[in-house]
Amino acid sequence: MDLSGFYAATLTPFNKDESINFQDLQRLLEFNTQSGLKGLYVGGSTAEAFLCTTDERIELLKATAEVVSSTNATLIAHVGDISTKNSETIARAAANLPYHAVSAVTPFYYPVGFEQLKQHYSSIIQAAGKPMVVYNFPAFSGMSLSRDQIGELLNLEGVVALKQTSADLYQMEQLSRGFADKTIFNGFDEILASGLVAGAKGGIGSTYNIQAQRILDINTALESGDVIKATHLQREANKVIDTLVAAGVIPGLKYVLKLKGILTSEYCRRPLNSVSQEHKAKLAQLVEAGLC
Repeated sequence: MDLSGFYAATLTPFNKDESINFQDLQRLLEFNTQSGLKGLYVGGSTAEAFLCTTDERIELLKATAEVVSSTNATLIAHVGDISTKNSETIARAAANLPYHAVSAVTPFYYPVGFEQLKQHYSSIIQAAGKPMVVYNFPAFSGMSLSRDQIGELLNLEGVVALKQTSADLYQMEQLSRGFADKTIFNGFDEILASGLVAGAKGGIGSTYNIQAQRILDINTALESGDVIKATHLQREANKVIDTLVAAGVIPGLKYVLKLKGILTSEYCRRPLNSVSQEHKAKLAQLVEAGLC
């Protein structure tokens, strides 16, 4: 399966009481499927998945599929959890929904041996019965995988792609060169241009929710050999990302989407912070300037 392309990592809109706001979810999904992106990466960390119950995560996968299945968008369901059992439960739900592939973050917090990690992924693949996008995110998972270990994961039966959320561009190049038959996704939005030059065949990102056209334009510039334009666009993207990081990425994204009229509420699940007045003003300036 060729999954190459660009995917927005979807958010989960909430009401003030922290219940899921399904009306806002529908508006956000419709907005993203009209943005020119290849598809959506549903239910990952950007969606506050680890602050939701297993039942809520399944409900989100179902609701998203219901809205998006009539479009041409490619759907990847994130089903990962630190518990293999919970991951299998969500994977079995995704098996019965129109998702093209599943993905799972490496288990975090508890130390996990590499053989156990491989079994974790194999169990999820078996439960889902769909192609798998494995995930390397050393900064948050606490697990720093070597090139050879990632290679072993890519060689597991059913694995078709890797979400490489790592600043190690040398490793990105090694993997894209050594596994030309797999899709290597760039995971850090702030180094997208560099990741594509290193061999990534697309990207999955949270800021794609508010700057999809710029993301696509970076790729187009590189494909046409215009490195100067790609660099300029990446710097524009990073001005947006810098402001989001200072505000809190997920709350900041929701606030921007509210300013743009896509969401009606900006609430996150506790303990995520709300955006301060100072950062609201800075995000509003970006929107007014047309940067997002």
